[in-house]
Amino acid sequence: MEWSFIVAAVRRRIRFVVLCAILGAVPGLLSIANSVSSYEAVATIGIATPTSGAGAAVAASQPDRYITSQLSVVTSTDTLEKAAKKLGGGVTAAQIAEQLTVEQEPSADIITVKATASRPKAAAAIANAIADVYITEAASREAAARAPRIQTLQDKLDAITTQLTTPDTGINAQITAAMKDLIAKANEAGSTGYVPSESLVVPGLVQQRDALNAEYNRVLQAKNELELSVDDQSVSSLIERATAPSSPTQTKGKIILAGGTVLGGLIGVAVALVLAQLSSKVLDETSVAQMLGTTVVGAFPRNRALLDNPLAALKTTPADARETMERLSVRAEAMADPEIDHALTIAVVGTQPAAGTTTLTLALARRLSRSGYSVVIVDGDLRTQTVSEIFDTDPSTGISAVLAAEVKKPTKPVNYFTDTDLPRVEVLGVGKIERREALRRDAIGPILEVARERGQIVLYDGGSLMGSALTLFASKAADVIVLAVPLLEQDQEMLSEVADNLPTERSRVLAVTTAPVRRRHRRPDTAEAEPKD
Repeated sequence: MEWSFIVAAVRRRIRFVVLCAILGAVPGLLSIANSVSSYEAVATIGIATPTSGAGAAVAASQPDRYITSQLSVVTSTDTLEKAAKKLGGGVTAAQIAEQLTVEQEPSADIITVKATASRPKAAAAIANAIADVYITEAASREAAARAPRIQTLQDKLDAITTQLTTPDTGINAQITAAMKDLIAKANEAGSTGYVPSESLVVPGLVQQRDALNAEYNRVLQAKNELELSVDDQSVSSLIERATAPSSPTQTKGKIILAGGTVLGGLIGVAVALVLAQLSSKVLDETSVAQMLGTTVVGAFPRNRALLDNPLAALKTTPADARETMERLSVRAEAMADPEIDHALTIAVVGTQPAAGTTTLTLALARRLSRSGYSVVIVDGDLRTQTVSEIFDTDPSTGISAVLAAEVKKPTKPVNYFTDTDLPRVEVLGVGKIERREALRRDAIGPILEVARERGQIVLYDGGSLMGSALTLFASKAADVIVLAVPLLEQDQEMLSEVADNLPTERSRVLAVTTAPVRRRHRRPDTAEAEPKD
């Protein structure tokens, strides 16, 4: 499916698509309208890696898994019940659970606790209560996990103390007894005041005592480090406390609104595409190019202002058609046979009636005249005679005068043309003509001959290609054919018939798509100023 087809299908049923989007947005709007204002507060917890207990091994080998496991701990029944007790006021764990959202920050050891409530302070209190309970319980779990190790160290301290200080049998008691015995013996020998060295008296006991004291200090330091867990990095902490929000949130309603709008719009687009596939109308330029086997130069608007006053196209080119007119004039000149010895003749015909050929012809005439060419517009649409009506041509002039001159061979010059407000642009109207005369096969020759002698470029407005034999003959005699194809209105079967009956090779055919009539348009005095050529 071509992108141009999708765009055209959606544009054709844009009102339906918009309606579907609006209907899809209704549930979200109702949710926002009926919802009670809610406030959201956020507390942030930094999750530390435990060094003891069952979680230590998991945290060491799979830290991401451990952080994820803490989400369930934060939302556990035990945590919620303790938070409810902390909050008081009859708040239950079930109520907190309904107001709580816990998430892990991507690629970070951080958990956010979001709480919603009808009051700002209540939302902040719930978030902080959950965070405080979790951190306290995490510290308690860490302390409980370290308790056996602390007790083991304490047992070692007690054993060392026993070895050192036990009466009679302790090392300190043994050293004291040995020193007293030696002093007593010295006194008996008459050496009063003698104080012997412990290292000389009991060197082995002294060394043993010093070793035990050193071990005691080492064990005591290890025990103190474990007991100071509250300041340790292995304990989770509160990074940021929740504060009372200043404005309410409508997140759920907004999500429903956005999702419903998008879903409704997508449904509308899907329906538009299905209907486009089933439609018999031509919707996009790609389809036109494929069916005609020729080049689509661009698009030309058919707004209500141009339909009401086609002469406006002779005075100003719509802003969205200037580039198309530029390409069309350049391509038409380039496609013509350089060896032709007459004025360049361009037949502007539609693939069906009311395709916008007159407006297109006038706009092209303006483009060419501003490039310095003298242009003759031939009104070849005998059914509507729109060009003749626009310029109020004299019934005694135009095609009828040309055909009459072929029969009567007048000796005096005959005026066939009508002037326009645009310099270098004249009109060969229909005049007062009998239909049987106009449909003669050889009538097109004199008509084009007169026009070619008058101007450098002849624009033949033939109306519908399949609506007149004269138009078919003129198209065959023209140097270039410009086909006006009304998108969204053109029947595919009719376009195929036109393609099969083109009176010339495709290399001399250019296509211009004309858009559906716009019901609304800007006032002429507010239109964009057209740049000078």
